[in-house]
Amino acid sequence: MSIRVFDPASTGSFRETSLDEACQDGKGHVLWLDLLSPSRDELQAIGTAQGFHPLAIEDAAKRRQRPKVDVYGDHIFTVMYALEAQPDGTTPTPHEVALFANDHVVVTVRTEDITELNTAASRWSERRSAHDDKLALMLVYTITDSVVDGYFPCMDALAEGIEDLEMRMFANQRDSDTLEEIFRLKRGLLELRRVIAPTRDVFNVFVRRELPFFGEESVFYFQDVYDHIIRITDTIDADRDVLSSAIDVHLSLASNRMNQTVRTLTVASIMLMSMTLVAGVYGMNFV
Repeated sequence: MSIRVFDPASTGSFRETSLDEACQDGKGHVLWLDLLSPSRDELQAIGTAQGFHPLAIEDAAKRRQRPKVDVYGDHIFTVMYALEAQPDGTTPTPHEVALFANDHVVVTVRTEDITELNTAASRWSERRSAHDDKLALMLVYTITDSVVDGYFPCMDALAEGIEDLEMRMFANQRDSDTLEEIFRLKRGLLELRRVIAPTRDVFNVFVRRELPFFGEESVFYFQDVYDHIIRITDTIDADRDVLSSAIDVHLSLASNRMNQTVRTLTVASIMLMSMTLVAGVYGMNFV
């Protein structure tokens, strides 16, 4: 396991720390711990020391959780997914992020490298001094907002891949893999929607329900993240519609190419039949 702690005093970013230090209190400021691939026992030790509910700790130890938010008295447990764009324009890869938060400790749990957390640390080091009275709220907002902001370049890369696929269809190339690629992208978008759509419900809870230690002002911050999720969900639905139309267009183009081939063969057959008719008539009736 790798344990990082946000160090506001020196680097303004993460530094490596030990399990014993991770089990200590934040000492007057919000403690942000970032855990990479912790074992069940290590996660249990940190969660128990910070006062997190056993059910939340158990959920964090299990992977492939559905995006959700659970409220346990004085703290919350949230699961969401960060997206990693693919250079070939295929469906982005989701990476799970679990988040514990109370009024003095925020813990993120992951199994892969997630660049959005480093982005959140950079943003947090710049804005934390201006929000001393609501540090926990702003830290949770910064982390979640950075993760959701990472969705947009992934969707832009996916849109470019779809545009390239459309250009290949209309280039009159006989690419037998095009239809298979369309179905693969459509299936990937369906899996992506299964990850993003429940995240919308998570932030709907943040917006509609007063959570512990957040206060009423949290609505204004998480409303912005909620709007971003709505835009991403609409983009996914629009891309799925485009791919559905692309399937119809691909089949129409294939049908048109076949019709053109049949017309060409028909013209050639008529020409050959005419020559055969003349040769047959003159061959049978004249010396």
